[in-house]
Amino acid sequence: MNPSATLLLAGACVAGAVALQTLRLGRRAGPGVVLLAGFLALWMLGLFLLEQRTGELADRVLPLGMLLAAAFTQAATDVVGRAPRGLLPLAWLGSLAIALLGLLAPRLLYGPGASGAGPLFAPLAGVCIVGTAAMLAWLFHLARGAQGRERRRRLALLGANVTGALGGGGLIGLHVLGVRLIGGGVLFLALSLSLVAYAAWAPEEAREREGLIQVAVQGASVSALMALGAGALSLALGTGPLWGYALLGAALALPVDAARQLLGEAVTRRLFARPQTVPLLVEAVEQQTSRAEHAETLAEVGRLASAVAHEIRNPLGVILAEAKLLELSGADAESVQALREQVARASRFVDDLLQYSRPRPLRLAEEDLARVVGEAAGRARRAFGEGAPEVTLALDALRWDVDGEALGDVVVNLVTNALIAVEHRPEPRVRVSQRREEGGVRIEVEDNGPGVPEAILPRLFEPFVTGRGRDAARPGTGLGLALCVKWARRQGGTLTHARPATGGARFVLFLPKP
Repeated sequence: MNPSATLLLAGACVAGAVALQTLRLGRRAGPGVVLLAGFLALWMLGLFLLEQRTGELADRVLPLGMLLAAAFTQAATDVVGRAPRGLLPLAWLGSLAIALLGLLAPRLLYGPGASGAGPLFAPLAGVCIVGTAAMLAWLFHLARGAQGRERRRRLALLGANVTGALGGGGLIGLHVLGVRLIGGGVLFLALSLSLVAYAAWAPEEAREREGLIQVAVQGASVSALMALGAGALSLALGTGPLWGYALLGAALALPVDAARQLLGEAVTRRLFARPQTVPLLVEAVEQQTSRAEHAETLAEVGRLASAVAHEIRNPLGVILAEAKLLELSGADAESVQALREQVARASRFVDDLLQYSRPRPLRLAEEDLARVVGEAAGRARRAFGEGAPEVTLALDALRWDVDGEALGDVVVNLVTNALIAVEHRPEPRVRVSQRREEGGVRIEVEDNGPGVPEAILPRLFEPFVTGRGRDAARPGTGLGLALCVKWARRQGGTLTHARPATGGARFVLFLPKP
């Protein structure tokens, strides 16, 4: 086997390993890199067969390399996030058509051994040149409109397409025309793959990039051992060249090791209830890190909220005292009452902010749920005074391990919202129900009010989102539902919203069995 063939076969093995390892890592950059590396391996294999003068087999495998053009387009689209309308499907359809044509009738493209142009070679080559030029123009335009790291990524894509075109269609075109440069194609193609990999992985955080480097080092270690083994075998058998055996041993080890890892993880996922594969472990580490960062942020918010509460409560106390003096001095009673209501509103907001940013620890105990929920619903209704709408209760007798005080606060919040929603309805209806379900208990608060405004539905449980503005008769702080859903999650449950068929709103609290 000559040096060119050795390099091509080694390059095909390396490209196959990149495809398998990228698939194993589950990168978020999209399928472009996996497809590109896979088709690159197929193209190099075709060039290897051509170099080995395998005749008909090489003639039929080579056209499959046209899929590289579509893979380049896919990789560019994955990295950039968009492509001109119709470009991606057009690239795939065109590449597939040419690949199938070459597979079924290679003589329409070139003669035996890819020598001499066939009847369709020139028109298809023209189409490919125009398509490649359009792709390069698009990438050049994108690179000009970017800055910093994003500009470097797009320039890398541009370079990858240039080197890929030279090592792909350009190389075989020259071969058909009688210029033999097959062995040198591996250098262009290897550079092309490296540039695409950089463009796909450059945005990853340092932790993810470090993981990629570690995987590369692991593969290189296995490869080095195989190179030593293949070299020792070459010496023992007295065959040569030694470098050729060592190179092939190293290259063949890469896809074999990556395939072994893929197979092992697939078996692990199927046989074990809690599989520990590399992508799942990476995801678990990312989630843990995210939770730690979130906890640190909440702690900072908690400290800030405490400071804000201290600075606000003192002036509020002074304002209330001044309101009392104004009342004693004969000031307008309605104005004094309005002042007190605004102070009370500010106090509620401070209390909600403190409770959201620095929640107290859960205190779980076996509670009578019907009593906790019923008392909370009654407390919410009494706050409305005389003439408050009726609240219908349908509560099953049930004991449950729960933080009774926190659950009561959630029910008070939900029932209060429901009472506000139906306060001016001609036939107000608020219903609170509780029943046991498979795996947990379900608590519902339903009303026949106007329902949650469509505009805030996607952000309903986020902090500071409310459907009652500051000019409403009973303005909201926007923290009530956020507090409720936060407590539900801490308990391991969920809080969801639904719109009943009869209108209004229904909030469903589900608590799983401890």
